[in-house]
Amino acid sequence: MLKKILSILAACVLLFSAAAAEQEQPQLIEAQPGEPAAMQIRSLESDAAVGILGVESEPQQRRWEDFSTVFTNFVKKNWDEDVRFSDAIWSNGRWLHLLDMGYVTLRAETTDDTADGLIREVTLTGYMKEFAPDVQVLSGAAYWAAAQYGEYGKYTMQIVFMEDHSSDWFTKEPFPIWIENGYQLSYGLNEMDCPCGRITYAEDLPTARGYAPFDWEGMENIKQEVTVEGLLDRLKAASEGGPMSGYITAPALPEMWQDVMEGRMYQIVWDDCALLLYSDGEGLSLGSAALVCMSGDTVSACMHLFPLYNAIASPEEDMQSLLSCITGGHGTWEDMCALQPFCVMNGVMLQCDVQEIGGNELPIAYICGTEKMNHVKKK
Repeated sequence: MLKKILSILAACVLLFSAAAAEQEQPQLIEAQPGEPAAMQIRSLESDAAVGILGVESEPQQRRWEDFSTVFTNFVKKNWDEDVRFSDAIWSNGRWLHLLDMGYVTLRAETTDDTADGLIREVTLTGYMKEFAPDVQVLSGAAYWAAAQYGEYGKYTMQIVFMEDHSSDWFTKEPFPIWIENGYQLSYGLNEMDCPCGRITYAEDLPTARGYAPFDWEGMENIKQEVTVEGLLDRLKAASEGGPMSGYITAPALPEMWQDVMEGRMYQIVWDDCALLLYSDGEGLSLGSAALVCMSGDTVSACMHLFPLYNAIASPEEDMQSLLSCITGGHGTWEDMCALQPFCVMNGVMLQCDVQEIGGNELPIAYICGTEKMNHVKKK
């Protein structure tokens, strides 16, 4: 992919033109001594190389719809690939739009769940170190979609698009590339040494229209029209043809149930998991669900949890593969538990946890309903 984009961009390398030289030049942001910088210029005073981190400019907020349109068109034009972002998903006090390109995941954080939501942060993560060149180029495309940089930024971004910096930019300490119009681009490695590109906005933008964290005592019923039998039918379909087919079987509706709080609780053995479904007194309307992986295998827990949650929260659309993108595609169960909540889609909340059962620490997940709030404080 990198070679292809290089060949496309090689024909349009942008040098400082005479017209640009005649224009009023912006104030450059110089790197401090010893601070890494992607762009180097020669000082007229000392003839030494000076690192440049960006240009002084007023922050310019970027709408989600504008960002996604520019990025989508860029990928289509240069790779002939159609990409489709998810609708806004609530996770741990923030709104996320997710994209899985098979080798790189993209998470765009916005201020709300509308087309007018403002871009707060964009993170691109490669599944392996080998995808660092792709992360580098795609992050450059995302930075253009967010920052809409000027002449100096274009010159600097030629380095991003045309040189492979897998060996020197992707380090534990973030490597700054450019800052303009309030958005900064940097590269680095995450906790699992996977390559990342990060675009952050300089100002604090408040988050609105979110959901409160999971509350066990105040857990609400799911408002979607989901029946117990309908849910099990969807899980059967997922076991036969979904992304987890071959890893999970189809759970069966038990003949017996327990009466609990004017409703029913179905206890279902599902491979190495225990599936608990809570419904109304007739077993027609699903109120909430819980999944416990009795083997303690967190991989198996995810393989069963994702199709379960998808079947309840988004039955008309397959969102299973995107759920792992919430943690960048590499998150552990511990990382998932740290998110309060892990996510909310269509008013259905998912919270991951670990509980001691029978003397063992076992992964457990709760699925329930929730109410949207007008304003949420930034975490």
